[in-house]
Amino acid sequence: MEGYRKGKLVVISGPMFSGKTSRLIELLEREMIAGRKIELFKPEIDKRYSQAEVVTHKGAKLPARVLPLSEEGVSKIFEYGKAVDAIGIDEAQFWPSTSKLPERVDELAFTGKMVYVSVLNRDHAGLPFGVAMELMARADHIQSLNAVCAKCGGDDAYFTQRVIAGKEVFGERVKVGGKELYEPRCRRCFVKP
Repeated sequence: MEGYRKGKLVVISGPMFSGKTSRLIELLEREMIAGRKIELFKPEIDKRYSQAEVVTHKGAKLPARVLPLSEEGVSKIFEYGKAVDAIGIDEAQFWPSTSKLPERVDELAFTGKMVYVSVLNRDHAGLPFGVAMELMARADHIQSLNAVCAKCGGDDAYFTQRVIAGKEVFGERVKVGGKELYEPRCRRCFVKP
C-alpha cells in the first residue's frame, strides 16, 4: 500500500548515564533524515540543561514541547502526535503511574506512528517506575541500555544511585538532577535503602 507505514512503540530503558536520551535523539534524527515530521516532548519537571530542548549529558539537543505531568500533557502528546510521523518522549517515568500515557502512545503506534520513549528503568531505591513498566509491557521493541559503574568502574551498571559527596542518600522518589546527585552502579556496588 502506498503511504502505509507500520507503527511501532520503542522504549529505551536504563539507568542514568546509559545514553537513553542520546539514543532517543539519534532515532528521531534518523526519522528527520528520512523526510518524516517529528515531535519531541519533555516533562516540565526536567529543567536540567534547557527549558525548551531535550539535551543529553554530552550536549546534543533537539527542540521539544514542554508538557505538564497531567492528563492535559498526555492529551497534548496525542493531539500533536497525530499530526506527525514520529514522536519522542524523554524522561517518561516522571508521568504518574495513574497516567493514561502508556495507553495513548500505544494508540498512536496503532495509527501508524513511530513512538520512541526514554525511561529510567528504576528509581534511586532500585524500584521500578510504574509508568515505565507499563510502557515496556506495551512496547514492540525495548532497547535496554547500561552504563559503567561509577564506583568500581569494572561492571555494567543497571542501577541509578543517589549520592551527595560520594555518600549514598535516600529520600523522595522524584528528584531531578545530574552528575551532582546521581551515579550509575552495578548490582554489587548499588546500596539499597
